[in-house]
Amino acid sequence: MKILPYTESNVKIIQEFINETKERISNGVTITFTVKAQSELSELNLDYDITTDDIEEAIINLTTDDYYRGIDPSGQSDFDVCAFYTQVGVDNIGVYLKYGLENNGLQILIFSNHAPIYNESTI
Repeated sequence: MKILPYTESNVKIIQEFINETKERISNGVTITFTVKAQSELSELNLDYDITTDDIEEAIINLTTDDYYRGIDPSGQSDFDVCAFYTQVGVDNIGVYLKYGLENNGLQILIFSNHAPIYNESTI
């Protein structure tokens, strides 16, 4: 995924993505998880007791300061995809959230939601 440089116009683009997400959620759109993301959520649940509600709450509370990468088209160009790093759950676990907003629909699709993965050599 590309990283947008920190400029006023790019911050505005990211904010529009966040605003559209919040609007869809407030209108009752259900967040959908890919098989990969559902597997990652199961791990988060086992390790940190993080649930779908925690992920939704984290998404609702995103700000441009949480931006990590994107906004890119998905493989089939049917979603605009953006990644964020934010705190999730009661224990405020840092999690990468990569999700997309459907271009010709209302779906919010989580592609990835996982804690940072560290190599032992990088610690």
